[in-house]
Amino acid sequence: MIELAVRWSLVEDNPEATEGELTRMKIDLVRKSTLARCADRLNLRECIVTGPDFGGREISDSVAADAYEAIAGALFVDSGFEKVLHFVKDTLMTHEKASCKGDPKTLLQEYCQARKIPLPEYRTDLTAGPSHAPVFDISVIIKGFVLGTGRATSKKISQEMAASAALQALEGEDLNGFYAE
Repeated sequence: MIELAVRWSLVEDNPEATEGELTRMKIDLVRKSTLARCADRLNLRECIVTGPDFGGREISDSVAADAYEAIAGALFVDSGFEKVLHFVKDTLMTHEKASCKGDPKTLLQEYCQARKIPLPEYRTDLTAGPSHAPVFDISVIIKGFVLGTGRATSKKISQEMAASAALQALEGEDLNGFYAE
């Protein structure tokens, strides 16, 4: 429901945007971290009741985002799409800025494709911590060079951090012959 409401709103608000731009904006708006911020604005983490197996841990962004999505689903079942659309506009669209740039991994891939550079490869260098809270160290490698690294509690975020660092390196520094054939 949230994705449909976001797509609907983006098309209404951005009639001149291309399909690709709308898709990248939608991705920004429906990712777990964005929906978790919406949940936080509604104080949903405080309302989530966990069982004894949860062990008093903090409510994760993923669970908070799921709670936000559950409210949208309940609104749809109870009152229809129009209510969901208003809910999403009020709690998400008016507070979050959508970018048509895309996420760092997509931008890095597009950067490489535009310059006919081999596509990036992501390597997990280290997984540390307990199984319920791992930390991932990930490198992005292009043409045999490690151009960026990232460390986070999810592989996706680690890869995005590494891609962002690689983009900064590619756009702003002399890479000692990286571009040489």
